[in-house]
Amino acid sequence: MIYNKHVETVQAKNSLSSVKKYQYIDILRALAILGVLAAHSFHHITTLSPVTVAIFDYGQLGVQLFFIASAITLCLSASERKETSQINFYIRRFFRVAPLYYFGILLYFFWRFAYTSYLQGEPSIHQDYTLMRVLENIFFMHGFDPSNFHFVVPGGWTIATEMAFYAIFPLLFLLLEKMNLYAFIKFSIAIAVLSFYIQYVGIEIIQPILIGKGIWESVITNDGFGFIYASIINQINVFMIGIIAFKFLHKKITTSHLLIAMVLIFISCLILNDRSYDTGYDGFFYTIMSSIAFAILAIKLSTISLPENIISKVLVEVGRNSFSMYIVHFLILDVLEFVFMHSIYKVVDIGELRLVLVLISLTVLTFYAARQTNKYIEKPGIKFGKHFIQYIEKPGEKEKEYDGGLGQPYSQRKWAENYYGEQFNNTVLKKDDEQI
Repeated sequence: MIYNKHVETVQAKNSLSSVKKYQYIDILRALAILGVLAAHSFHHITTLSPVTVAIFDYGQLGVQLFFIASAITLCLSASERKETSQINFYIRRFFRVAPLYYFGILLYFFWRFAYTSYLQGEPSIHQDYTLMRVLENIFFMHGFDPSNFHFVVPGGWTIATEMAFYAIFPLLFLLLEKMNLYAFIKFSIAIAVLSFYIQYVGIEIIQPILIGKGIWESVITNDGFGFIYASIINQINVFMIGIIAFKFLHKKITTSHLLIAMVLIFISCLILNDRSYDTGYDGFFYTIMSSIAFAILAIKLSTISLPENIISKVLVEVGRNSFSMYIVHFLILDVLEFVFMHSIYKVVDIGELRLVLVLISLTVLTFYAARQTNKYIEKPGIKFGKHFIQYIEKPGEKEKEYDGGLGQPYSQRKWAENYYGEQFNNTVLKKDDEQI
């Protein structure tokens, strides 16, 4: 076949440009996971100043930044794919999340088994393990269990909430396409009001009744981290803000918008850390405030070209490994705390210095461990999901064909492989492979 070199070059540049166009998503994920690592690093250090605690504790809202990035990414993917059937969407989502999460179930079972056996001096399974709790995690239903929403896999509540969002995302995106933006914003506000009302009924009416009947021990509020805070009922508002942000991508963000974001971050940080005026619903308000701020940040990043420097490259790489980093960092943190408690902490007694040592060690070790789980678990899972979709699709639906001005249709993927070789598979296709 004779190739038109000019056409090839133009299409190649477009493909590479597409990759760079979405690097801001990786930056968002990197900032999110770094925030989570910061928030978890200080929990066992008791000599920190209140200001340090407040700043690092705010890092827990990196999870909401993850959710914002996820909503934006799914909208970008849905708008580009234009699929008539949602089966492929659910298959992609399952194989994007499940392989690594199932690995996490095994990882933390054996870790807890080893640690519990060490403490008790004989082989022992952690007392909180039950078959039902494990099954709930396998089917991603643990987010609906107040006693199990973050046990089997530490931090696993985020995955349950994410999967619940996946279940309803096709409907939400359909509504986004059918409605005008103003109508969808009003719909999102209605969802937020309903979310608050459900929480109010649960906290003020249902739980007291259950306590009176001896079914429930105490009232679960939404002031700090807990079942209500972690549930899709509360976090749905974050995803809705992310979907709305998608409609504003590449729009101009002014200094006034950035100032609003900073104010929202400041206020949400105060609400998160000040326990003097708990309303019972603080987690409802500060998640929404922080998410609006994060959405403004995401829109701003979508409008700028990332500088070609080492910081940007590192952040992009961290973002691409962020899911693996989230899953494995709990174990690495446990190991670090155990080691430091018996070594460095005996020499270093300044809280802030301990925090710096823990955070740097945790970030570096987690990143390199995550690269392995990404390579050997995440990516093979994604690849299997793609092959499974190709297997069940009709022959004519497997891949859109292009003639590229060359007179003979052939797949865009095949053309790119001919032009770029293996490098194309490793670079250009990452945009599709790494969506979550």
